[in-house]
This record gives sequence, structure tokens and C-alpha cells, in this order.
Amino acid sequence: MLTRYGFGSLVEHLGAGGAAQPAGAGAEERAGRGERLRRALEELGPAFVKLGQMLSTRGDILPPDIVGALERLQDRVAPFPFEQVMAVLEAELGAPVDSRFRWIDPVPVAAASLGQVHGAALIDGRPVVIKVQRPGVREQVELDLQVLQGLAALAARRTAWGRSYDLPGVAREFAAMLRGELDYRQEGRNADRFRASFADDPLVGFPGVCWEHTTGRVLTLERVGGLRITDLDSMRKQGISPAQVAQRLAGAIFRMVLQDGFFHADPHPGNLFIGPGGSIIFVDMGMVGELSPAMREHIIDYVIGVVAKDTDLVVEAILSMGVITRPANMAALRRDCDRLRRKYGEVPIREVQLGPALRETLALARKYEITFPSAYTVLLKALTTLEAVCRRVDPDATLVGLAAPHAELVMATRLKPERVLGRLGRDLLDAGRHSLRIPRQVSRLLDAMEEGEWRLALDHKGLEPALRRLSAIANRLAIAILLASLIIGTALVSSTGRADSFLRRYPVADLGFLLICAVGLWLILSILGSRRS
Repeated sequence: MLTRYGFGSLVEHLGAGGAAQPAGAGAEERAGRGERLRRALEELGPAFVKLGQMLSTRGDILPPDIVGALERLQDRVAPFPFEQVMAVLEAELGAPVDSRFRWIDPVPVAAASLGQVHGAALIDGRPVVIKVQRPGVREQVELDLQVLQGLAALAARRTAWGRSYDLPGVAREFAAMLRGELDYRQEGRNADRFRASFADDPLVGFPGVCWEHTTGRVLTLERVGGLRITDLDSMRKQGISPAQVAQRLAGAIFRMVLQDGFFHADPHPGNLFIGPGGSIIFVDMGMVGELSPAMREHIIDYVIGVVAKDTDLVVEAILSMGVITRPANMAALRRDCDRLRRKYGEVPIREVQLGPALRETLALARKYEITFPSAYTVLLKALTTLEAVCRRVDPDATLVGLAAPHAELVMATRLKPERVLGRLGRDLLDAGRHSLRIPRQVSRLLDAMEEGEWRLALDHKGLEPALRRLSAIANRLAIAILLASLIIGTALVSSTGRADSFLRRYPVADLGFLLICAVGLWLILSILGSRRS
């Protein structure tokens, strides 16, 4: 499969069989590498499509042409027969379908690689939508995951980039994400969590979960009505301002990110509806992101660094967010961060487009081989999608401009005296704990030295060539001393005066002279050779 799409050399390099595709083999060969990869993933199956969608968020490790192609991956397939839908429902719910639902529309609302959605009504008449998992998809996904994990392990063993970017770790993370997406109860829990978080905001809504009709392979949600978020004409007819809709949508996402740390990761137009009064209704909570408090602090540090024109803080925030996979030229990194900060930090905030700024940040990370945890890359992908939607609703909107009031609020909250004092108190407690440990640690070290149990291990690097050269010099010095001894000995033998002596009867002096010449010649040649090297 990969060979047919022009990736035969990669397969051959990994040792997975196949041969490089000859040039000009077909239309697939003539397409760009990103487009060829997209087509191959779509043909390989559901797990590979989901893998491509996840990789489309990893602009920190993939070049822009591949990321752009993967963003166009289509997760739409032919629906499976309605008879199979009914069989899955009956098996999962443990009861006849007509005892749970008054009716189910046999024509699906949407069909994807993992499942499809049907409109329905409960016995009491409430309108709902039912998400039903495709039969056999779990088994197929597990087989695909085994193949992916094997390829990741091969890449880590045989390629430097596979080790640098920890491809086995990426594969494990993807496997966990996909298995979670196959459990529809997790999506239901996500929806409940969002509803609880926004219970105080009547202008942001999420469908409720019908838990008595939900299992791992069936998800039943309240059916929400409303306008598509891109239906601007209908909005205006109902007196709804598109600019206010864009502002409300951005506000909801930034509240999720900066305050809750739990956000909808796929806010594309198909997952957003406009309800009464211009309220925003989110659907499809299968893809979410989560940020720890420390991650949110790093993001705020980055924003403060850009606004305050503090390049050192920008560099520190990037390094805190990511992991450097090789030693970096810190001076060059600082220069590039300063250039990026000046490019976007000195522009009026309402003129900054977030998408290009994020892409340049990811390109910078890729240049210095800084990888970010998936939570950050999912967030960057969500914000890029959000900006595109907001500009489609309101062409004058910029996400940075819409985010400004929320960022200012978060930074003001961060600088409140009680927050500062709280952080200072925690830092003092940490310093106190460490200072109390120091005397005990020093005492243990001194006891170990006194009892002769202390060992000092030195790990030197870069001294091996010098040690080898010193060893060669010592060897040559020893040979030179031996050669001098042979010269003196031979001279003494030659000067022996007795003609009947043993030394006179045999050519010992001649043999010694020849040995001296041979050793001397070898010593001269070795010295000359070392100078040339």
C-alpha cells in the first residue's frame, strides 16, 4: 500500500519489506507527499484516518505541507445497513428496540469510520440522536494499532528522528486516545462535565446524555435544534448579530482553556449550532483537550512575555512547555524568539492573526527539535480552527482581539494580592522543607566519608583521544630508551678485544646493528605518520 503511494523507500529503510517505488509510476507518485500520505491513510482504514487527524495537530514535528494535507482527511464512509444498527442497539441495551424508542430514522444523519448517527425519539416522545458504533470496528482498530506500534518501534530502532520524537510514545498515546474514543460513555462524561461547568451561562449549551440508553457502543443524546453557525442570513433575519456570535464562541472556548483547563478540541462548523437568543450549542464531545494548572501558567507566561516585550520570558515559557530532544543553540533560539515576538508583539492586537503566529511558533519548535506534549498541540489545532470559524462568521474578527479581554482578566486574577501571597507562601514552604533536609543530608555524607563508604564517580567525556595519544607517546619513549640501550650494548660488543671470545666468533654485533636499524626506521615512520593524522 505505502509502496504504491511512493513511500517504498521508507518501508525499505524500516526493514518492513517492499521496495522503493520507481519514478513516474502513476498519479499517486506525481502528487505531493502530503497528498499521497492523505490518500494512503484514507485507504488503510479507520485507525489510520484517526492517526492522520491526530498528526495534523503536530506541527511541532511535521512540516507544513504534510500537516495541511492531513487536515483535509475525510472521515466519511458509506453507512452500514440499518439492520445492523438495530442488532447493535438490541445487543447493547439488552431489550427490544421498540421498548426503548418510539421510532428511529433509518437514514443516518452522518456516517464516519467508527460509527454513525440516527435521529430518534424516546418512548416518552423526547427527540434524541443515537450514535451507534460500526460492527467489528473495535477488532479492526486493535489490529491496526498493533501494526502502528510495530512500525513506531521499527522507526525508533532504525532512524534518528524516530528516537528523537519518541515515536513509540506517540503511538501509545494515540492508542489510548483511540480506545477512549471507542468508549461512548467517555464522550457522555465529557458532555456532562461541560454542562456542569457552564451551568451558570444560559448562552452556552451542550446536549444532555440519556444514560439509561447509553453504553460503550451506543450514545444517546438530547436532540438540539438551531441554526448552523455559518447560516448568517438566517441569523440576521432572527435579529442575531454574527459579530456577537463570534465573540460569544471565542469567549466560551477561552473560558474552557484558561479557567477550566478542559476544552472542546474540534470546534468546526459542523459541531456548532446557534440556539434561541444567539446562544452557542456545542455537539460531538468525543475530542477534548485538558491542560494542567502548570500548563495554563506556561501559556500565560508566554502571552505576558509577548505583550511585555520580554524575550527571555518567551524563551523560558517555550522551554517550559516543550522538551528539547537535542542540545540547542540558546543564543540562536533567543534571536529567533525575539524576531517572532517583535513581528507579532508590536502589531496592534486586533490586527494579529493567530493562525500564522502559531504556525511560525511550531516551525521554530521544529527547527530546534522542541516537542510539545499533545495537550498543547491539540490546543493549537483547536484555536486555529476556532479562528477560521470566527472569521467566517465575522470577517473583521481576529482571535487575538477576541481573546484580549479574557487574557487580561486571567492575568489580573493572577496578579491579585491573595494569589501572589499564596504562591509566595508555597515557595517559602518548599524552601523551608529543602533547608531542613540539608543538615541531615550533609551529616549522612560526612558519616559515609568517615566510614570509607563514600565513592566519587567521575564521568569524563572527550578525553579518550588525548589519552590514546599520551599512551602512544609513552610507548615510543620506551622504544627510544630501548633503542639507545641496544646502541650502547652493540658498541660495547664491537669493542671487545679478545679474538677467541664467543662474541667474536659469532656476528652478534652485526645482528644488533640490523635490529637497531629496523627499530629506528619503524619509530621514525610512526612519528611521521602521527604528524600527518
